[in-house]
Amino acid sequence: MTAAVRRVPWLNISSVTLIVSGMVLAFIGHNTLRWSPPPLPPAWAASDRQPPRIPPGDRGRHLLLARSSPVSIDIPSISVHAKVVPLGLNPNGSIGVPPLTGSGPGETGWYDDGPAPGQPGAAAILGHVDAASVGPAVFYELGELRPGAKIFVRLRSGLTAVFETYSVALYAKAKFPTRRVYGYTSWPTLRLITCGGVFDPETGHYLGNIVAFASYIGSHR
Repeated sequence: MTAAVRRVPWLNISSVTLIVSGMVLAFIGHNTLRWSPPPLPPAWAASDRQPPRIPPGDRGRHLLLARSSPVSIDIPSISVHAKVVPLGLNPNGSIGVPPLTGSGPGETGWYDDGPAPGQPGAAAILGHVDAASVGPAVFYELGELRPGAKIFVRLRSGLTAVFETYSVALYAKAKFPTRRVYGYTSWPTLRLITCGGVFDPETGHYLGNIVAFASYIGSHR
């Protein structure tokens, strides 16, 4: 998966390119997919939706969280129950993702140079859409996520940060909206990212990225 990223201050990224590699090994000889293409979000799910707003008087019940690494993610509506591993930048300036071998396709990676889930800013968790070794991978169904769906991120502190999805969109990699996805948000938000759209058998890459946007609504033990 490839998504262009310009310098965004909160990310502290020195590179200009985000490359989530290896999410696209879904074809074999004669340019044929081994499995069906991943689902795509409908246009209405991405229509300029805004995060759920918590009235100032209620924010005491939704306290922001101290920084703590995420260890697992659960999205019941699309049957995702996965480990989260902290990954920063690769030597080439790309954001690291779990390997395509072993348990990697079933895991997700958190960009640990950015905010942690539950902190102000947009925390980013990335996952493979598919892999030649296993077929559909951890975020294969991300395009099926819909506004209102809950996302539960378990933290090393023992707390679980709860997010509500408010938008799910497919973007062409050539026109990836870097600042909308990775730009600073004063309230804690979450971005889930994978590949999607049309698969190009000549390059072995999907031509788009699916991004789910979610807003923090509370936590529990």
